[in-house]
Amino acid sequence: MLCPSCGQSTATDARFCPGCGRVLSAVVYAGFWIRFLAGIIDSIILIIPNIVLALAVEGLGGLLLQLALGLVYTVGFWVAQGATPGKMAVGIKITTVDGAEIDFGKALLRYFGYIASTITLFIGYLMIAFTGQKRGLHDYIAGTVVIKTR
Repeated sequence: MLCPSCGQSTATDARFCPGCGRVLSAVVYAGFWIRFLAGIIDSIILIIPNIVLALAVEGLGGLLLQLALGLVYTVGFWVAQGATPGKMAVGIKITTVDGAEIDFGKALLRYFGYIASTITLFIGYLMIAFTGQKRGLHDYIAGTVVIKTR
């Protein structure tokens, strides 16, 4: 099959063109507000264990454990389910730009891409609202998109 936008050859079951990223099927990208809501849900889930860790372990050790918990929770769910519980609750998931499930390497890269999205005064996140595929800086870094599942 050829992409109607760039003419690149694609697999017949591909959901995205590997050349230009055009949607080749009825995939709907998840926008800023639905992703923001998913983030709030995940934050609520993580707040109790983070409070417990903060009370149990003081200083830098407690902070490092909280950061490790966030990383394990997020990357673990991304690799196992393609979405965190917050994303699952709102019906969205993460895939590669060609529609494949993300692996550990892409998930870790995407997680650390959150740092880049944050230190740019959150512009990396705001990009989601203004790009055609609703991709943030972290999505571009990891080669991912977030799609609606329902």
